[in-house]
Amino acid sequence: MGIKLIILLALLVGVLYSLHLLVKDYQALTAASKLIRMLFKRDVGSHNYTKPAVRWRRILLYDPIQCARYLYCELGAQPPNNEVRQGFIYMLTLEPDEENASAHGVFKEAYDHGRLYPKQCRKKYPMCVFNEKLLFDLIYYLLRHPQM
Repeated sequence: MGIKLIILLALLVGVLYSLHLLVKDYQALTAASKLIRMLFKRDVGSHNYTKPAVRWRRILLYDPIQCARYLYCELGAQPPNNEVRQGFIYMLTLEPDEENASAHGVFKEAYDHGRLYPKQCRKKYPMCVFNEKLLFDLIYYLLRHPQM
């Protein structure tokens, strides 16, 4: 029993870390869009500006029980009714670099599956022990407490 509990806790830490990475990338993207608005008529190319990117490969690496994929499936299944949901969907529209292209495809496929089969996300990703509401509660918590 003790070994199973340790393995489960390790998997849950991986899920929390993958959500943490998603939130950090979301925050970087929203900060970058604020910077672009601030520089409105200036030439962005003349500044030391790096295009923010999502670390899809790394997120996928730390998503052993498919909770990040389940999250994106649920994003596709429900209407984007707030700014955070819209931001996470927007992350899928960004062109990934070569290193992240295949992992990006995994998350895009999960989102598309949710759009096509809105009631089938739990069946497609049964390993995730969390429900969609709890995953978003964790995301909102991480957004409110960025120091962690």
